[in-house]
Amino acid sequence: MKTKKKALKIIGIVLLVLLALFCIASFIGVQILMNDTFERTEPPEAGLTSSILYEDIEDRYDREAVSFLSGENRLYGHLYCPDNADGLVVISHGMGGGEESYLPEMMYFADHGYQVLCYSNTGCWDSEGKNCVGLNQSVLDLDAALTWVEGESRFDGVPVFLFGHSWGGYAVTAVLHFDHDIAASASVAGFNEAMPMILSWGEGMLGPLIYAEYPFIWINQKLTFGDTFDLTAVDAINSTDTPVLILHGDKDTTVEFDTVSIISQKNCITNPHVQYIVCGDDHRNGHNNLFYSQAQRDYAEEVNKIGERIDEQYDYNVPEEVLREYYASIDKFRARELDEGFMESILTFYREAVK
Repeated sequence: MKTKKKALKIIGIVLLVLLALFCIASFIGVQILMNDTFERTEPPEAGLTSSILYEDIEDRYDREAVSFLSGENRLYGHLYCPDNADGLVVISHGMGGGEESYLPEMMYFADHGYQVLCYSNTGCWDSEGKNCVGLNQSVLDLDAALTWVEGESRFDGVPVFLFGHSWGGYAVTAVLHFDHDIAASASVAGFNEAMPMILSWGEGMLGPLIYAEYPFIWINQKLTFGDTFDLTAVDAINSTDTPVLILHGDKDTTVEFDTVSIISQKNCITNPHVQYIVCGDDHRNGHNNLFYSQAQRDYAEEVNKIGERIDEQYDYNVPEEVLREYYASIDKFRARELDEGFMESILTFYREAVK
């Protein structure tokens, strides 16, 4: 009998040790996962990108440098077309991007009379921060940007509009939890809450095993963001009467339309000033193609085919000089041509909001 009790005790101790080791390994593993997922991002190198950079448009759009603190990190950006008088559009960028990632959209708003503030989030491009921290960081950075705007007397009485995509689409809605005077907000392909989004990404990497790590992810996010770790877009939208436009592609596989998106929570939204646009056209119903015209899609396919042939020719080890020739041959403005109807729907929403 004593031998049996002793054996059970040993088994219990072994199980506790194994559980402790599992917890320690999980905490460490989750932190590594977060660091890898939200690693620091750098701007594209000029001459090696098809994206429009400021050097491509500097003769047409004036800008002035701005900076402000978000927590302990200083964020950097620019105010474009500061003499425009119809209002200020603040752009919150997506994951992997920075202040110049949405220059076509900036140009559109500027061409229609708006000043535009573009900045890089923590850990992105020229802004400080060893990494991007996490999904909630975009909200905190936008809160800091709006606090900077409110501290500038030149913006007194100027209507402030928000525009964000993906990570930024979450930010421009969740930031409504904070006390800012926002005329209207447009969220493109935004998710509702950080934790379900992290689990959705994690399932793609680890399968169902990600759910065994849920408690450790929860604790990690709570320790990282404190009381702001569970901010939801829907709760923020419902806490205000700010007009909000939600736009989402019905075949989005990054922020899945039916599960983690803001639009999937439509029945929970009670703010009467919210409008929805579901993008279902074949060429712009995903995550990153919502903005672009059919002509852009056709041109992109043509350019991509050339790129594929070059990759095959050099066995996917293309010399830099060949890459530079390839990118120099691309018409960046055709490669980033916006869908006029899509952008006009946002512009009309802004203008109706301040009538």
